[in-house]
Amino acid sequence: MNRVAVATVDAQARQEAAHNEQLTVPDALASRWHPKTIASARSIPFDLSLRIELCIERYANRYDGFPRSRATVNRRVEEAVEEADLTGRIYPHCLRATAASYHAYKGVAPVPLQALMGWGDLATAQKYMRISGTATADALRQVHHR
Repeated sequence: MNRVAVATVDAQARQEAAHNEQLTVPDALASRWHPKTIASARSIPFDLSLRIELCIERYANRYDGFPRSRATVNRRVEEAVEEADLTGRIYPHCLRATAASYHAYKGVAPVPLQALMGWGDLATAQKYMRISGTATADALRQVHHR
C-alpha cells in the first residue's frame, strides 16, 4: 500500500474508533480491507493516460482518499450512476469486468491482465481474451502479414 493509502486507512480507523466507544484504533485498523488472495494485494497503475490520472486524482481529492469499505464503494458508484443519469444495473463488480474486457480488447496479454486484475487463476484472464477475440485477430494478421 502506498503512503497515501496507509494514511487514509489510519485516518479512517481513528475516525471509526472515535465514534464507537467499544472499538480501539488497532481493532478498527484490523477490520480494514484485507486481500482475499496474495494476488489481490497489488499496486494498480492509473497513469495509463492523463485523463485517467486526473479523474483518479480528482476523486481522491473530493473524497479525501480512497474508500476501503464495500458499502462506501457501492454508495459512491450509485452516486456516480445517478449523477450521470445512467440506466440499468451498474455496480462495482460489473465495472471491474468492464475494465478487464477493455484491457483484453486493447490487447493486454493474459499474464499481465491476470496480474492487473489480481486473479489467482490464469484461466480467468484467458476467458476475457477469448471473449475479446483480439488474440485470434492478431494471430491471423501475423500469419497473413497484415
